[in-house]
This record gives sequence, structure tokens and C-alpha cells, in this order.
Amino acid sequence: MIYVLYDKPKKLEDMSFLTAAFEKEYKEIYPEWRCTSIKQMLSVCSTTVKRTKSGDTIVCWYDFMGVLCWWLSKLTNKKIKVIAINILLKDKNTTKNKVAKYLYKKALCSNSFAATVTTVEYGRYINEILNTKVNFTLLHDVYHQNYTLNKRVETKVNTVFCGGRNGRDWKLLFEVAKKLPKVTFNCVMPSALKEQFLGAMGDNVCVKTDIPESEFMEFLCESQLIAMPLDTEAPAGLTVYFQAASNNKMIITSDTVTTEGYLSDGCGALCKNTVEDWVDKIQYYLLHTNDADICAAKFKDFLENECSEEKYTETLWGMLAE
Repeated sequence: MIYVLYDKPKKLEDMSFLTAAFEKEYKEIYPEWRCTSIKQMLSVCSTTVKRTKSGDTIVCWYDFMGVLCWWLSKLTNKKIKVIAINILLKDKNTTKNKVAKYLYKKALCSNSFAATVTTVEYGRYINEILNTKVNFTLLHDVYHQNYTLNKRVETKVNTVFCGGRNGRDWKLLFEVAKKLPKVTFNCVMPSALKEQFLGAMGDNVCVKTDIPESEFMEFLCESQLIAMPLDTEAPAGLTVYFQAASNNKMIITSDTVTTEGYLSDGCGALCKNTVEDWVDKIQYYLLHTNDADICAAKFKDFLENECSEEKYTETLWGMLAE
């Protein structure tokens, strides 16, 4: 039996597309609540592992729940296989991160655990920080067909957008904004972050906090470019990239092992971690709109061909069929 374990209720996110290519019997497990704490994850993972029999497989949509399922299977002597979808592990000098690395490394080195990564470069990065030689399966994050805004919004000239929660380098963005006083920076962030950076924001920064998805999308579509500095090599901002591409917006972002797998080769602009590089690229693509449009179109084509639901499910089934 194949068990597919998710991290949130079906009413919040219907992931049924994931099993479209499965050719064996399976059961989908949606928790009653969104799993945001270790306690909640452990509860759901423990219940799932208890249901399994020897030879069964658990596919975990959220990678850390896959790691937990593997550890629980070892502690309860269950002879099962676990597949964790798209590892997301940061490299920080904290006790919490060191514990996470230990848990991930033990699981990744086991023959009963398999994992995917969103880019080849990020897989190499994980092997480097963990000192492992894992053969990851490449599985680009899935590009759904429902990211396009269903209403017409007029693009405002000389505007850039940055929004989201985790992994954004707001400090760098606001430093860039100060160097471009004639450019409006449209930002969406949690209210706590707004308070934290209030003193760093210039008059050309327009901030909205904790807004609904529809308003987020309109704000994005009003902007001429997406400019998203990142403070991590781990996957971050991919949903916003997909939303931008679907609405034909060009993306400027940090050059990381994750973004290289999506936005290199003319699909976007990758920046070094310097204010000067960001200023230069933002100025260039605001002025050269045709070049920006070419990048946006190329990235959208890449997503439609390499990140489709069909390709995603076929890759996952290929892992299960091995």
C-alpha cells in the first residue's frame, strides 16, 4: 500500500493531482489541521506509521514529516519505505539547525528513505552541507494553471514588487530602494516585519501587510517587475515566481543554488548580493521593457514544459515503481 501524507486539510489545498499517475493502490491522508508545529507533525506521522505494514510506502508532501516518519518507523521496527518530496534544509549555526541536519542526514543515508530536490544545484548543496553522497531525484516544484489573475489590472510604470514571508532579504531591498528614489517598491510582508524595518523604508516604499491572496495578486500585477532578494540558498519565493510568470512579469532575484535551476539561461536576472548589482539590473529592465518581456515569456515556457502537473506526477510514480 502507498500512503500519501499531506501537511494540511484537503479543504485548504486539494492535492489530488499528485496521485494522477499512480498505478497501484494508495490512500491519501489529509490531517484535520494545518501541521505547523513539531507536536502536530509527530501526531499525524505517528498515526500514519502505525497504519503501515511491512513493504508499504509513505510519500510525504512536506519533507520534514518524511524525516519524522522514517525515524518513527525505525523506532517501531516497521519495514517500510519513505519518500520525502523536495528537501528544504537551511544551513544555520543554531542548535535547532544542527539537530535538523542530524535527523535529515541519518534518514538520507538509509536505503529505506528517498528524497527529491527542486533543482540539481540544491541537491549538490545539501550533499555538501551534510557531507553525504545522496542520489536525489530532480522534481521541480509544480506549476499549476490557476496562478493567472482573472481580471485586468493596469501596470504602473517604474514599479517593482517583492512579497511573501520566509527567505526575503528585506534589508538589502530597502537599501536598493534608497538608491532608486524614482522607482516605487511595492512590498507585501507580515506586520511584524513591517515594524522591524520601518526605519529603513524610504518614501518610495509602499507596504501592505497580511492581505488576502486576491489583493496580493493585484498588487503584484500592478508592478512592472518582480525584485526579490533572498537570504537563503534553500527554496524560497517559488510560488511568487510562478504567480509572476503566469501574469507575464519578469523576475530579478538572488543568485542561489535554487534560483539557478529556474531562472538562469535568460529566464530571469540573477543578482549578486550587492546593492550596485541590484540597482543596475532593476534600472536596465525597467527601461528595456522588450528584454524584460522576453525573459518573462521564456520562464513561463520553461514552467509549462518542465514543471507541469503531468511531469511532476510521472516523476513521482517513477520513484514508486522502482
